[in-house]
Amino acid sequence: MRWLLKPLFSLFVILHVVFAYKPIIFMHGILSEPQEANTLFQWIKMDHPGTETFAIDMYNKLDSLVNMMEQVDQVGKVMMKFMQQHPEGVNIICFSQGGLVCRGVLEQNQHNVDTFISLSSPQAGQFGDTDYIKYIFPHVLRDNVYKIAYSKDGQNISVGNYWNDPHHQDLYKENSEFLAVLNNDTFNINSKEYKENFLRLKRLVMIGGKDDGVITPWQSR
Repeated sequence: MRWLLKPLFSLFVILHVVFAYKPIIFMHGILSEPQEANTLFQWIKMDHPGTETFAIDMYNKLDSLVNMMEQVDQVGKVMMKFMQQHPEGVNIICFSQGGLVCRGVLEQNQHNVDTFISLSSPQAGQFGDTDYIKYIFPHVLRDNVYKIAYSKDGQNISVGNYWNDPHHQDLYKENSEFLAVLNNDTFNINSKEYKENFLRLKRLVMIGGKDDGVITPWQSR
């Protein structure tokens, strides 16, 4: 958790500016769980007592490796239900892989999100090394991950869904069933709808930095 504190401090400074007591939804990162939001929620409630907070309790730990489109679909149902209960609008904070889940939800639904904070999230895809890549593919070097990621089985793993190998863009565009679709890097029949939904946002805040510690080098996100 220590590696998360500096990005959270930067986020806390932003909270003073963009939040006006609207409810907050949090989506955790890969191989994590909703308790990842505990420190952040404590800060929010200290600064803005009474602010409603809601951490998504889905796809925790190993379940976070499930196909990203499935996660977007199921998490989206929960988030949209919460939004319907708060017609005045909500703000969302989504960490690491959770930022991609949230972005998928935003593009695929007519949401009422005011501010989307993407915290240390690989919105352009991942190619850099991480500890969890070694955990998921323990016998595969980074430059060879594409051989698995761009296979049918690899696209059933969340990391494979947003693996963006700059040396194999043809395979990425041909086989990526998630990131290439969200990024319009491949044909998407719903691209106009995705754009219109995403533009319903009033603010987009994207945070990354050298103290993140998840994806290395951090600029590869």
